[in-house]
Amino acid sequence: MNTRRRALVSLLLLTSLAACGFQLRGTRADSKLSFQSLYLDAPARTPLERELRAALKTQDGLTLVSDPKAADVSLFISSAVEEKKVLTLNSQGQVREFSLLYRLNFSAKDSDGKVLVPTTELALQSSMAFSESQALAKETEERMIFADLRGDAVSQILRRLTRISSEK
Repeated sequence: MNTRRRALVSLLLLTSLAACGFQLRGTRADSKLSFQSLYLDAPARTPLERELRAALKTQDGLTLVSDPKAADVSLFISSAVEEKKVLTLNSQGQVREFSLLYRLNFSAKDSDGKVLVPTTELALQSSMAFSESQALAKETEERMIFADLRGDAVSQILRRLTRISSEK
């Protein structure tokens, strides 16, 4: 396929996506936070804290503050736990599949102490096939799955803050 034909096909695909109302996540008008400052209380120097800070910094007009009294909203992450459980065994009693679970508890309050988001637990789960002969690769896959689950949790927190803050 020549370059001109590829460009034409790409243009047609993009046009059809635009015509159907497709929007990338986060591009809707109601995905903006309605407050200007946020205090984040999360376990320090953890991947979750880094991802939350990075996601919050992408919000237009939002300032992360270090004093909860100076914040319009305070977000509290009370726990974040990664769990790994055996899901299935083969006939020899060897693990064939694991269940990976990421649990996160969070809440949010406004500057007056009014609860905007009551303590909420997010439980995200995925399963992973396991093979003893590929143990090192499966370790890496496990870390990647937990990173994906953590990223999904961060997205859900932001969506919850967006929805709740517009209702206050």
